[in-house]
Amino acid sequence: MVGAGVAGAAIARALADKGWQVDVFEQAATPAAGASGVPIAVVSCHVSVDDNPLSQLTRAGVQRVLAFAEKHLVKGQDWLDCGVLERRLDGHSKKKTWQAVTADSVWHGWVSTPTALQLAQAGLDLNAAHDQLWQARGAWIKPLSLIQALLNHPSIHFQGGQTLKATEVAALGYPTVVLALGAHTSDFLADLPHAPDLALVPVAGQISWGLHDATNKAFPAFAVNGYGGFVNHVPTAEGWAWYSGATFHRGQTGAKVTPQDHAENYAKFQQLLPQAARQLEAQWRTPDSLRGWSGVRCTSVNRMPVCRALNPAKLPSWYVLTALGSRGLTLAMVCAERLALEIELGSD
Repeated sequence: MVGAGVAGAAIARALADKGWQVDVFEQAATPAAGASGVPIAVVSCHVSVDDNPLSQLTRAGVQRVLAFAEKHLVKGQDWLDCGVLERRLDGHSKKKTWQAVTADSVWHGWVSTPTALQLAQAGLDLNAAHDQLWQARGAWIKPLSLIQALLNHPSIHFQGGQTLKATEVAALGYPTVVLALGAHTSDFLADLPHAPDLALVPVAGQISWGLHDATNKAFPAFAVNGYGGFVNHVPTAEGWAWYSGATFHRGQTGAKVTPQDHAENYAKFQQLLPQAARQLEAQWRTPDSLRGWSGVRCTSVNRMPVCRALNPAKLPSWYVLTALGSRGLTLAMVCAERLALEIELGSD
């Protein structure tokens, strides 16, 4: 296993649960050093009227990751199934139409129209319920906590500070190699004969965050997404925190916190939750009280994860799990378990 972000941790755990001994190589000294080091993530479905493959995959992903969190993480500290209000915005204040969910719909029990109380808590127009979706099974989760729990298995052996090249990994003689390197996958494969071009797209992004008074009633008790996102009342070592963002810079590989991305996050926040944005405006404009995190995610051209054998004909024992995009925490475990089954069948 190469890579100890959420994808690497998930596939390591899936294989370990099947009885495999797994060595996890990571360039950094600790897990979650790359894009998976984002301090907070929202777990939710990709909702579509036609129930496309990404929607089906995210439904399964939500069920799997929250079942694991319930068993292995501390609710309220590491994660919280608070629900997610999805605002149907496309970035230009244009509403996306959505029909009410009927009892025979695949979305029954997953999404609904938000209640007047939920809209009021978010400071939104009570007459605009049809423009929003309520995902009752949505949650926030701390990626580092999830990754540490996934790697906490007697058959998983983490090895940090490893700067191996692909050819060096091949020389180690492992019967199976899984690459979970996100945006760095193509660079890692550059010296490996017969490695395919995966056509991965790096996406740099920044989250803005800060500390707040937990008694502030201007913030909703649930997560909100749809144009950027907002999660609040998250416990940290420094106190209660809120998080907003993230930005999306397709094709960029640099990860740096910038005032420009803070400004972009705030502009999105003003559209997403105008009332909460006004409450935080002074803090947002005070550099000493505004924090940031930046990283580089990875996606594919069709936005679907890359979860398969690398080159079945030429590299039959090499696999890849990457391109989880901005839904990595939702997708990682369900994709890893499917890939682990493929690996197990291929090893027979």
